[in-house]
Amino acid sequence: MTDITSLGSIGAIARSGMDVEWQRVEVIAQNLANASTTRTATGRPYVPLHLVSGPALPASISPKSGVPLMGVQVYGIEETESAPRIEHDPSHPHADANGNVAYPSIDQAGEMTSLIRSQRVYEANVAVFNLARAMYARALDIGSKS
Repeated sequence: MTDITSLGSIGAIARSGMDVEWQRVEVIAQNLANASTTRTATGRPYVPLHLVSGPALPASISPKSGVPLMGVQVYGIEETESAPRIEHDPSHPHADANGNVAYPSIDQAGEMTSLIRSQRVYEANVAVFNLARAMYARALDIGSKS
């Protein structure tokens, strides 16, 4: 049987999942918004990003030690290692001497698929969070009638 204190950790785990997926959606939106960005402040085409996430563990614990998970966390946001997509467009202001323009290599269908997956994971975490809250409220209600 689950005690009341562990219900709080269930909510915290679900909340950490919502936070991670929200950040993932922000990264996907940034990639989609910059799908045609041929120049950034560095002078290069936009480089697509991806979010790296995993289990949230105390700093002194390794993932293989058998410690119970405490949710998930973002480890970082990294640039993908994809080469720019080259298109021949001599009239483009960023065309090189051969008339080629470097565009970011963003798979829009793949990004949209990731966006839908992130939305579903977020919704599942909301459902878990709401269920944990309802269970906690019910436990308090039962305790008050004793």
